[in-house]
Amino acid sequence: MVANIIDFKEPIDESSITDFENEIGNSLPNDYRNFLKKYNGGYPDPDAFLFLNDEEDGSSVDRFLSLECEKHHDLRNYFIDYKDRIPSQFLPIAHDPGGNLILISLSNDNPGVFFWDHEFEADEGELPDMSNVHLISHTFTDFLSVLYSQEF
Repeated sequence: MVANIIDFKEPIDESSITDFENEIGNSLPNDYRNFLKKYNGGYPDPDAFLFLNDEEDGSSVDRFLSLECEKHHDLRNYFIDYKDRIPSQFLPIAHDPGGNLILISLSNDNPGVFFWDHEFEADEGELPDMSNVHLISHTFTDFLSVLYSQEF
């Protein structure tokens, strides 16, 4: 199922995305760029996901981050706040209800969307590694297509 995005922000233009890419020193994957241009954040419905190759562990997207919006949902601020806490090839693009992050890879060698578990992040002064990072999907488009509704 492809997620419906609700309560999204004002669509962002190409020059704003290019400016952000210049700031972070990386290009965004095309499917994620298109998402920003159309929705620029918001809440997905459905919102739950499992880690790839795992039938039990997963989480849900609380909110996708946006460009040029209020600080607590802004891509730029999350990049600055987390750049020394997550592996360098990743960009936070969303968070779950528990404060964990959904990351997108900016590396062509290891593309995809990943889950970052803040409970197991590297200790202060240590370099972040992949021990608390879990693959969800190989592309952003695939990520949107694997979201499902949790039944309680």
